[in-house]
Amino acid sequence: MSRRVQSVIGLFFVSGFAGLIYESVWSHYVKLFLGHAAYAQTLVLVVFIGGLALGSWLCARRARMANPLRAYALVEAAIGIIALVFHPAFVEATRWAYAVLLPSACHQESAFCAAQWGLSALLLAPQSVLLGMTFPLVTSAVLRSEPARPGHHISTLYFVNSMGAVLGVLASTFVLIPAVGLPGTLSTAGALNLGIAAVAFLLSRDRPAPLEPMPQAATGAAEPGDSRLVATLLVVAALTGLSSFIYEISWIRMLSLVLGASTHSFELMLASFILGLAVGGLWIRSRIDALGDPVRFLARVQVVMGIAAVATVPLYNGSFDLMAWLLGALARNDSGFVLFSLSSTLIALAVMLPATICAGMTLPLITYRLLRSRTGERALGLVYAVNTFGSIVGVLVAVHLLLVPLGLHGTLVAGALVDVLLGAWLYMSLREGPSSASRIRPAAVALGVFAIVVLAFGVDERRSASGVFRTGAARISPDTNITYHSDGKTATVDVLDDGKWRSIRTNGKPDASIAYAPGVPPSGDELTMMLLGTAPLGHKPDAKTAAVIGFGSGMSTTVLLGSPNLQRVDTVEIEPSMVEGARAFRPIVEPAYADPRSHIVIDDAKSYFARGGARYDIVVSEPSNPWVSGVASLFSEEFYRRVSQSLNDGGVLCQWLHIYEMDDATIATIFEAIGRTFPDFVVYSSIDTDLVLVARKGGPVGRFDERVLQWPLIRMFAHRLDLDQPGAVTRRLVGSGRAVRGLFGGAIANSDYYPVVDERASRTRFTQANVTSLTELARSPLPLLEMLDGTFVPSGQPVLAGLHAGPDYAAYEGWIVHDTALGHPRPPLPELALGPSLLDARIVDAWSQRCPSSYRFEEVLPSFYSVAKAMNARLAPEAAGQVWARLMQSDCAKAADPAEREWLDLFAAVARRDAEAMSRHGRALLDSAGDAKNVLTNYAFLAALTGDVCLGERARAEELFQRGTRSWIDRDQHTAELRYLYAVAHDPLPKAHAAGRCLTVPAG
Repeated sequence: MSRRVQSVIGLFFVSGFAGLIYESVWSHYVKLFLGHAAYAQTLVLVVFIGGLALGSWLCARRARMANPLRAYALVEAAIGIIALVFHPAFVEATRWAYAVLLPSACHQESAFCAAQWGLSALLLAPQSVLLGMTFPLVTSAVLRSEPARPGHHISTLYFVNSMGAVLGVLASTFVLIPAVGLPGTLSTAGALNLGIAAVAFLLSRDRPAPLEPMPQAATGAAEPGDSRLVATLLVVAALTGLSSFIYEISWIRMLSLVLGASTHSFELMLASFILGLAVGGLWIRSRIDALGDPVRFLARVQVVMGIAAVATVPLYNGSFDLMAWLLGALARNDSGFVLFSLSSTLIALAVMLPATICAGMTLPLITYRLLRSRTGERALGLVYAVNTFGSIVGVLVAVHLLLVPLGLHGTLVAGALVDVLLGAWLYMSLREGPSSASRIRPAAVALGVFAIVVLAFGVDERRSASGVFRTGAARISPDTNITYHSDGKTATVDVLDDGKWRSIRTNGKPDASIAYAPGVPPSGDELTMMLLGTAPLGHKPDAKTAAVIGFGSGMSTTVLLGSPNLQRVDTVEIEPSMVEGARAFRPIVEPAYADPRSHIVIDDAKSYFARGGARYDIVVSEPSNPWVSGVASLFSEEFYRRVSQSLNDGGVLCQWLHIYEMDDATIATIFEAIGRTFPDFVVYSSIDTDLVLVARKGGPVGRFDERVLQWPLIRMFAHRLDLDQPGAVTRRLVGSGRAVRGLFGGAIANSDYYPVVDERASRTRFTQANVTSLTELARSPLPLLEMLDGTFVPSGQPVLAGLHAGPDYAAYEGWIVHDTALGHPRPPLPELALGPSLLDARIVDAWSQRCPSSYRFEEVLPSFYSVAKAMNARLAPEAAGQVWARLMQSDCAKAADPAEREWLDLFAAVARRDAEAMSRHGRALLDSAGDAKNVLTNYAFLAALTGDVCLGERARAEELFQRGTRSWIDRDQHTAELRYLYAVAHDPLPKAHAAGRCLTVPAG
């Protein structure tokens, strides 16, 4: 092989690397505009693959051009230039479309919009056509230089380009996009293409003559006539492209049930698929020129490919057990995630490799044989063109004709049947003497073996519904029934019933659950869905129109329909099977289906809001988890800006977030993305793992109007969920946008073009990370959020039942401790363990009543602290102050020396939210503490610092912060509080008013 040919092959490796970056990134861009619904994904694939086909076909029309390598250099240069200008061009084109084109040319409720589709095609097609030209041009240039071993060179080019593609997929997903975002990734690939173009141009000075048709070696078997052979092999090329895309779609959907439906998993599966094609090209390259009968060999390959595709189903079923074992064996940390990703790739390879190796042989075999026909050099473009055309048909057939009626396994079988039938047809097309037995026998055997394998192996639905990638369980429990199963166009949906709760799952991941059996407590999801409906209504009771993103169980939509003022509720759901599956939750969610005000729209939410038109008073966004591929774009800065344009002035956005499988850094980017458009939001905690964020367009959110809980339908849900008690909603307030953005200061905003959440979320899902800062801040023994933020509302009335989440338990413990310390103990609920706080409250009560000599102050002080920790920040100042007022009037307190009374004064000051007294008493106690560092100095330091910050004494707060973090505070135990206090100290606040609060009007 000459150095020139080696150089061209090396360039084609780099071209494959850049080409798959383009396929991934350009498609991602267009989906940002078009959405991720089934029709949108189909259009993107059709336009991209159609462009490849057109480019190849154009090369076939000009097969005998003078200098294909120079043409290749020009094509690569054009691709590089388009890559460099694509991002600004896309931004400007879509900005114009959002502002002018879509509102005038599209109907919001129609999933089809010719203008939107046409612009999407225009954005994607030119570069797709250019990419389709590269393989025919490079192959022609190499074969003209060295025509002696055409099969070897064709296979080599196929192999190196595919290997470059594998590395391109991995590099873009795991390196480039996290480092430089989508624009930087495109620029990197564009620079590579310009480099390829420059080198190819220098190598194109020589102009080898065009290829002449190559003689076919004697085969020992008569093939069809030349024209019939050409037609036969082109049909095979088209249909094997069809079957390969059916495989790819089926396998990716099936393996997402094992590996998870994240972007990382999809890219690993795509890389595995392409690697199989590359290995097939590598295996055949050293054998193809020596094949006596390439058509017969192609027939065998087709049969083996079809049988191998269905024969790996047992391996697929077993992969659930392997994944369960892996999750039990791997450490849930970053190193474990690397091993998890590698193992996921091996699982994908085990399922895909046998068939994809065969698929990787087909195009080299067909191209090699047609080069030896009268088609000659035109075969290089023709084969690639008809193969990619077949791929287009495969996409359309798989997604829109096969998946729903046949399911994933049936779709896979249909693709495999195409390959087996192609092999049988090729066998039958051979002319071997007077007897047809030698043709019929292998065809019959192939079909018989295929039938046996299909009938013997099937997909286990109890495995596919398990969500093993999260639960670590390879099968759902034997006590759980699958009452609904559907392989929809975009997701697999299951409804499970264990006799107590009913849940709906998407690709194995639970999306909603509702308790059904009598006496069974409501699920946590019910509280979240209830709050998603009531929170926006409470902040905008007069709302007339609402939109909900994500149908789930239908409960959020049902709660919204409990408003007598709402005239229309549009629920946007991407997967029709979700709407059908959620019928299992009737009659609880009957209004979502039967109320004439309810309208269910099957569409991608991003695309729906992009088309504009309708304006809403409320938008509730409860999509799937952000780690699910495509969903992170519903948590982006650009999406929130688009939603804002669909809200009326004063309209309310309500956003669901989870803090499980999410870390501080990831959720901070979502808060920042929301805050760029809706800076005055507030955050509720529905349950300990879910947040509900509420924001108003154009101003502060305002207070929650509890009267909405008395509307008949909502009252029914509220009573069931214990939200009808006074303060049951408001005590779930965590903080304002100002507080959480201050806590996570410096975070970048999650963006469509810099998808931080999409990049991080699958990792945090595996590591089982949790957002800790918000929880730590909410559990602080000091009323930080009440004093410095103004959103948190402490409990003003006893909370003795209806305990579902952290705020409920905290308020309950506060009241039990309060009553016990005042000498009116209540028996705690038997199922709750309050720990030492109840005993400490009894000690405090005994000390205040009898002042026993055995109770020395320093021995009782820890009990005072325990009572203060349990009560001061949880109860309203009037309630908490009762305990300390009683203590201060006791004989024991009067007999205590001034240093001892200083502690009681501090606890009382915190209970009153008296910033000046907190600073004064806290500093006095710290001055006498020396270098002691314990829970008491921690408390005194935080109280003094809170007082200084509250009073706006920035210099004093800074000085105390520097001293305290060295001497009196355990930073590891109070990280969130220190971060928050530091942020607020550097954000000027109003001076305290007479009552001692920092804010005269709460921010919420």
